[in-house]
Amino acid sequence: MAAGKINGSRVVKEGARERIISSAKKLFAEQGYQKTTVVDISKQAGLSEAALYEYFQGKEDLLLTIPHLWVSELIEGMEEQLFGIKGAFNKLRKYLWWYLRQIEKAPLDAKIVYLFLKTNSNFLTTEVYANVRALYSYLINIFEEGKASGEMRADLNPYLARDIFVGTMDHLIIRWLIKDMSYSLFENLEEIFDLMTDGFRQGLRSEGSCRHTETEGVLKPA
Repeated sequence: MAAGKINGSRVVKEGARERIISSAKKLFAEQGYQKTTVVDISKQAGLSEAALYEYFQGKEDLLLTIPHLWVSELIEGMEEQLFGIKGAFNKLRKYLWWYLRQIEKAPLDAKIVYLFLKTNSNFLTTEVYANVRALYSYLINIFEEGKASGEMRADLNPYLARDIFVGTMDHLIIRWLIKDMSYSLFENLEEIFDLMTDGFRQGLRSEGSCRHTETEGVLKPA
């Protein structure tokens, strides 16, 4: 009986926590992080304000929790999606197509990450940021593989290539979110992918290009 009561209490607590997260996600996406209050979230979740504080320290804690769960799922999914794919450019294509597909499937999470969280002053110190870096580390491995196989330029800087790739993705996603997701992220994506990756390919290096090295996150001429 005692064990049953404990398990029942745990289920109730987990259910309340999920309601709080779901409510915060909805309100952040609809009315913005700054305009959303803890009172708003607790009312949406059907709980008292005091009850909310039993699970989270405040709305910033919630802002960091929501994308942590989502990004963790993306990391697990990306590893599975890339498994068994041969060729660096095939992996890049799969990475881009699958990532954008996940964005379209979870627009509320994407909106919170790209429009609210990344502008938060504490973002770089969070576990979410560490997970985002882990997600992007797959790209470094792909570029290293491309250099080793001869598909990509021997002088390609994997970190600079990653920044170009991620920067392009971020631009596509933020523009889509700002325009209220009124079109598909896959419009013209084939052409965008070709334009973005042509500079990585072996034999297409333009004359006069300079190499760069990464020093503590800052790109400097070699």
